[in-house]
Amino acid sequence: MRRTLLTATLAAGLLAAWPLASMAQATFPSKPMRIVVPYPAGGGTDFLARLLGERLSKSLGQPVVVDNKSGAAGAIGVAEVAKAEPDGHTILFTINDPLVNNVALFKSLPYDPQKDLAFVATVVRSPALISANPVLGVKSIDDVRKLAAGGQKLSYASWGIGGLGHLAGESLNRELKAQMVHVPQRGEGPVVQDLLSNTVSIGLSSVGTAKQHVAAGKIVPLGVMSKERMSAIPNVPTMRELGFSDPIYEASVWMAALVPARTPQAVVQKLSAEIRAIASQPDVRTVLIDRGFDMFITTPEQAQAHYKAEFDVITRRIRDLGIEPQ
Repeated sequence: MRRTLLTATLAAGLLAAWPLASMAQATFPSKPMRIVVPYPAGGGTDFLARLLGERLSKSLGQPVVVDNKSGAAGAIGVAEVAKAEPDGHTILFTINDPLVNNVALFKSLPYDPQKDLAFVATVVRSPALISANPVLGVKSIDDVRKLAAGGQKLSYASWGIGGLGHLAGESLNRELKAQMVHVPQRGEGPVVQDLLSNTVSIGLSSVGTAKQHVAAGKIVPLGVMSKERMSAIPNVPTMRELGFSDPIYEASVWMAALVPARTPQAVVQKLSAEIRAIASQPDVRTVLIDRGFDMFITTPEQAQAHYKAEFDVITRRIRDLGIEPQ
């Protein structure tokens, strides 16, 4: 009798939940949407968010606004989405740093990425490029090594303390015995601006953000952080080709869409399907690959699995490099 009652209760609950899930998917979106980017305008994350936002607006029939909320290594923008209404109308579009690196970087965060957010999809990977300003007069990392050995004071800019660019910069510092001063920025767009204005010696940014300036001869590419050379900049060697063995040089920045954790699964799946369909469109793929991105389109489940796999590796590397929590 108890088993029968329990089965009936469970069945009734499932039947009651099914129309609610269908209704959530059918009525979404019901108002204008906002994509929060936790970095300034001008970087690769901002570019991709605006491209997706424009297409989402057309496919979903609602205005989509991109809102840049930079600061605290991405934590400000991420926290805003984590605390937003979980109805799918507020989306976070970010690189991995605020979701992985920040956990080891900050003693306390206004969000818990593993509890407060849910993945919708990843879209691309973006290998990082190590570049120099042209006034420095170098053509290779070996030239930088010689400057450091000669006692020249050097600096490097990254897109934030504890980010992948910072980790790679500190690893390079140790390899070259360069004692470069770290100049943390609020995003990769400002890093490239620092290089263009000769404010810093070396900069770490995405290939996509730096590519046009490399082509124009305004910044000097030294090495790409990737397992293989990039088709967008085929003449630039990988760091492994240059003799650097730290696995951090083969880690790529990925970009993903997330929503507050309690967002209905029907809404998450609908958003995921829309974003994946947009990213798979031939003209979108062409634009993204031309800018130096690698396509990395995943479902929510695949994105979550990838996140879990790299979380321990990167947080451990932060501790190994002696980067202390703030």
